[in-house]
Amino acid sequence: MATYSLCRRAASTSGISPCPPRLVGVQRTTLRRLALGAPPRPERVFFYSPWFKGHNNPRYSELLPRLERLDRYLLLFSDRRVIRGAEFRAWRATRAATDRASFALANRRYRSLFTADNEQIPLFDGPVVSDVDDPKYTPREVGLLNRPNLEAYVVTAPRAAERLEALGVDKPWHVVPQGFSGASVSPERVRRIRETQPQGPVVGYTAAWLLLPGDRGGEDPLYDVSHLIELWDELHARIPQARLWMIGGASDRVRERLRGRDDVTLFGRLSRDDALNHAACFDVALYPRTADQGIRSSKVGEYIGLGLPTVSYDWQVTDELRETGAGLLVGTPREFADAVVHLVEDESARAGIAEAARRAGAERDWDVLARQYAELLDRYLPPR
Repeated sequence: MATYSLCRRAASTSGISPCPPRLVGVQRTTLRRLALGAPPRPERVFFYSPWFKGHNNPRYSELLPRLERLDRYLLLFSDRRVIRGAEFRAWRATRAATDRASFALANRRYRSLFTADNEQIPLFDGPVVSDVDDPKYTPREVGLLNRPNLEAYVVTAPRAAERLEALGVDKPWHVVPQGFSGASVSPERVRRIRETQPQGPVVGYTAAWLLLPGDRGGEDPLYDVSHLIELWDELHARIPQARLWMIGGASDRVRERLRGRDDVTLFGRLSRDDALNHAACFDVALYPRTADQGIRSSKVGEYIGLGLPTVSYDWQVTDELRETGAGLLVGTPREFADAVVHLVEDESARAGIAEAARRAGAERDWDVLARQYAELLDRYLPPR
């Protein structure tokens, strides 16, 4: 039997005590609760997903607690790597049967489904809204999105829906971009963090993982920091007064490559709140991804929300930096380095871009975006 457990975070109207906010210390339960618990009220919406504590998509970490109509059934996996690996293998081996059983129960108790996994659409009998934050653009995905019970889907940028439409998806779509949690940032915490570090301009980068080619997953442009390190070697020679802060889980090879350097600080993997408060200390944020992977990054949304001048390569997924005036987009490594040097050395230019980012960020707060999302759920999955 799989060792993972099923958890539910539900509003008190569903008959089960709510969990603390932000999915911390969530109440754990089992499929027995789904089968035998108090019947949910008609307006409640079913949500079911694996949940890796400390490693899940930040979009859902922020959205789910704010969507009050959801009953959130989460398969909780351990935050300990070895245990998590065993749990994940057990889940994969039993996933088909577990999903069928879970949705057989859900179909008896719930009228509507909100999902972040298109594979769930054919398992549910009632109307569905799907959040497609990482589209695959495969024939399988097109077929799932065209299922009769899908009422609408949500993407993070118009380009994703336009591409899906070109492939034959004919359902209504809406854009809810990646956002930012302003309530997570404390000026006092930011001040204390800066005071613990050497003085000087801070150039910063955040990612879930900091890897090199040859590391497991190191070929993924989302996590490969080899180009960033090469850029920083040049930047350190040109702006020796600056420091590079890198937030994320660094591999042993990354740590070895940067060992002994006082111009680079590796903070490791931080909680979401800690990561945001550390990132708020950046004077200039970097997004040196070497490939356009077709989906907008939550990191860029957070940089904008924090009011950080950002330097990025000119990809379609980062065009929001151009649209908002929140950053500089460049075409080559030389232009990238020049742009960073310009922002570090020119305080006036940096301040102007930071102000544009702050203005745009006010519209990206998760509280604002969640209200928009709640209106979509009420529209397509009306309470009744």
